[in-house]
Amino acid sequence: MAKAKTTTTAKTATTKAATTKAATTKAATTSKRAQTKPDAAVPDTPSPREIRRQQRIDMSREQILDTAEELFAERGYHDTGLKDVASRCEFSVGSIYTFFESKDDLYEQVLMRRSIAVDSIQNSIPDDVPADERLVRLAQIQIDHALKHPAWGALSAEISRMARSRGAVLPDAWIHYNKRVLGYLSDLIEKGQADGTLRPGSPIALARLYFAVVSSFILVSTVSKTTDEEGWPTDTEEFLEFVHDTFSARPHHIKEWLRE
Repeated sequence: MAKAKTTTTAKTATTKAATTKAATTKAATTSKRAQTKPDAAVPDTPSPREIRRQQRIDMSREQILDTAEELFAERGYHDTGLKDVASRCEFSVGSIYTFFESKDDLYEQVLMRRSIAVDSIQNSIPDDVPADERLVRLAQIQIDHALKHPAWGALSAEISRMARSRGAVLPDAWIHYNKRVLGYLSDLIEKGQADGTLRPGSPIALARLYFAVVSSFILVSTVSKTTDEEGWPTDTEEFLEFVHDTFSARPHHIKEWLRE
């Protein structure tokens, strides 16, 4: 009886030891797998299909912006609806709302797209360029961009016409855009007055004058159909000389300032 009891106890101890060993082995294996498991937080590389889908989305958004830019230039902000934009680019109105919250949002994005493009070119002008030269270069950049993108040039002209009309209700997007541009110009003019390169006067008044004369030239250049033998509606260099003579406090021939 005692011998049988001893044998049973030994077997139980052996079984417990085997169970403990198996549990230890399983825990070690689980730990090893956990260590070799890739970090779930690391994003996967987009598949070719996902890349193509994003490209289609980007193309659709650009198409909507191009179409809206044309219509806003042709009809004005108030006479253009999202249905008009959708119809011309052959999208549903719901598709427009996929990208833009409202007509005002679409209008703002049209303005921002072109202003960002112009800003990127403006930023290529070195910081140490004197203020009078910078104003001339900025005018040339704006004119060149408007001529390369006629719809944007026509829209800029339409906006300027609206701004000069008494009682005109201007879109919020244009008001914000206008404030940003005039703020930049008035700061630049103030710096130019401080270093003696620009004429004295109210910086904000001179900024408005600069904006008005450049916008008027763009209006003539993009809306007028008269062209000279070089394909330019008017003599751009002569106009830039006028900009210099109007705002600069020092005599200078601008030809060496202009971009080819």
